[in-house]
Parts: sequence; structure tokens; C-alpha cells
Amino acid sequence: VPCNLGDATIQDPIYGVDKITGQKTAPYIEGSVDVMAVGNLPNELPRDASRYFGEQLIKYILNDIRTGGSALIDHATILQNGKLTKNFEYLKEYAGVVE
Repeated sequence: VPCNLGDATIQDPIYGVDKITGQKTAPYIEGSVDVMAVGNLPNELPRDASRYFGEQLIKYILNDIRTGGSALIDHATILQNGKLTKNFEYLKEYAGVVE
């Protein structure tokens, strides 16, 4: 059920929508639906989450990239030498590839 009445802010990310009138209310009020609608929320990922993600890439992937020959990397590679790899040839039409 669509009920987004506009963007909220990072400082005040949640607002309510009255179930009967559809009007914006304060959050957490009985008879309302709470909405989190922060337009730039993806930009608000905490630094520690980004750091953790990078650490996991280094821990599990970097050595495979350096040494080569990894089935994991081969299966995940979309382009090689400017061409779609076999696992991703289904994207030719979408990508506008003309041979």
C-alpha cells in the first residue's frame, strides 16, 4: 500500500501516516503506519560497515585475484579483455553488444 508522503531526514528519519486520513503524523502513534523514507539513506552507511566489507574482500578475495586461476573469480568475472564472459553472454542484447 503506497503511503510515502515524502523524504525524511537522517536526523528525523521516521514519520507516521494516519491509517484513516492518510495525513502525515508523528511516528509511533496508534492508528498510524510508520514510514522510514530517507532519500539519501544509502549514503549514510557507517564507516565501520564499509571498513568491514573491505576487510572481508581482502581476507577472502584479494589472494584469488593476485594468484589467478580461481574458479570463484572466473565465475564472477563479467568482462574479460573487453568482452562478456561465457557466464554473462545473456547480457549481450541488454548491453547493446554487436558482433
